Amino acid sequence: QVAAQPHLRPLRGSHLIFPAWRLPIPQALGWAHPLDRRPVSLLPWEGSTLVGTTDSDYAQSLDEEPAIQPEEVAYLMAALEGQFPSLQLTLDDVTATFSGVRPVIGTGQANPSKEGRDHVVWEEKGLLTVTGGKLTTFRLMVTDALKAVGSRLPKVSLPPPSLTTLDSNEPSLEQLGETTRRRLLGRYGADTQHLLTMAHPAELETIPGTHTLWAEVRWAAHAEGVVHLDDLLLRRVRLGLLLPHGGKAHLP
Repeated sequence: QVAAQPHLRPLRGSHLIFPAWRLPIPQALGWAHPLDRRPVSLLPWEGSTLVGTTDSDYAQSLDEEPAIQPEEVAYLMAALEGQFPSLQLTLDDVTATFSGVRPVIGTGQANPSKEGRDHVVWEEKGLLTVTGGKLTTFRLMVTDALKAVGSRLPKVSLPPPSLTTLDSNEPSLEQLGETTRRRLLGRYGADTQHLLTMAHPAELETIPGTHTLWAEVRWAAHAEGVVHLDDLLLRRVRLGLLLPHGGKAHLP
């Protein structure tokens, strides 16, 4: 904002990741937490199981990396204990954790979870700001932002959008199993062909303990804007979250 009071209420959401064999589920599950009736979600994710989420005010600097807090760990473990007591899950079963900060619009609610998740678009002294919302509503956010600036932009003629597809029966894909083919095409689309072309033969094997091919690591380093090692392991191929000790066992 320009010379204005803050509109945002940063809220931290944290998750736990378990090996799928320790917390096996065939599909997404949801239930109300026994303590406060907030929704808890359980998702099969990249060969692991993802548990979330929390909703806490984030008072630290937004320049700092958010991290799960002990009370959030206890909160999520209590949700699992209430729903799956026979599994006897402990913290030793947790592979990794991660946290993010939501740009929620603050309205003064005492309970962070009572704040709405709608987005807003406003203009201040020539600066257009779009904030709030959720990843799942990104198209609506973009549409509203374009409407807001449309009158200020020159009229241009754009070519119709084109869609590049890749046949799942391409020769380069035939050597892969059906599940792997569908996964690569769903994630990389037409770039799947380039990924496979760059791969060394041995890189078409999956990394033990994951659904990820070694070739995906090479592709991410080449084509996905990796600057630091944590970009690669935490934000691209996610091996740092999916494997015990961040995948340390696979280092040379």
